Amino acid sequence: MKRKIWLSGLFLPVLAGCALMSTSYVEPAEYDLAVKANPLSEVRFEVGSFRNLSGSDRRFLYREKSGRMISDDYNRWLLSPDLLLQRQLQQTLSPEEVRSGGRNGMLARIGGTIYRFDFDSAARKAVLSVDYTVRIFSPDRKMVGSDSVTVTTEAEIQGNSPEAAAAAMSDCVEQSIARVRDLLLQNKSEK
Repeated sequence: MKRKIWLSGLFLPVLAGCALMSTSYVEPAEYDLAVKANPLSEVRFEVGSFRNLSGSDRRFLYREKSGRMISDDYNRWLLSPDLLLQRQLQQTLSPEEVRSGGRNGMLARIGGTIYRFDFDSAARKAVLSVDYTVRIFSPDRKMVGSDSVTVTTEAEIQGNSPEAAAAAMSDCVEQSIARVRDLLLQNKSEK
């Protein structure tokens, strides 16, 4: 009898611990960028690779006033920031219906480094900072020039939802891509 009481005394805390720890699983919500297409048919270009040095992965990243970074495990991006930006550049500047592989002439290749892709909690803004590099190639694929620009964009978060935060980051990306578009057109006019 004592042995049964002793054994049940061992298993009771284990069972109680399991009951307390069995919280329900919450599926993370995934968000994508929503940027309007603005085709750039005047310039032949390719989207190269981007490095992500922002500290942000797929999870939403919030920057507090003290500099502390908080990642949100329940709201995340569909892709990592580097892949999101690469895909948005391609979809925005060269949508499927505008692409043609047979154009001749100079070619611009866009790449870069992402330094910020986060939400400023104190200012209630989305912040994107990217160092873009454009390399210009002749028709025979020899590099004939390059240019770079650092673009930092901010957009106010209109509301208290993850959807509002994702919309603000979409605005940042749209502004950033507009600057890249201007850079490509400027390089085309100089060549």
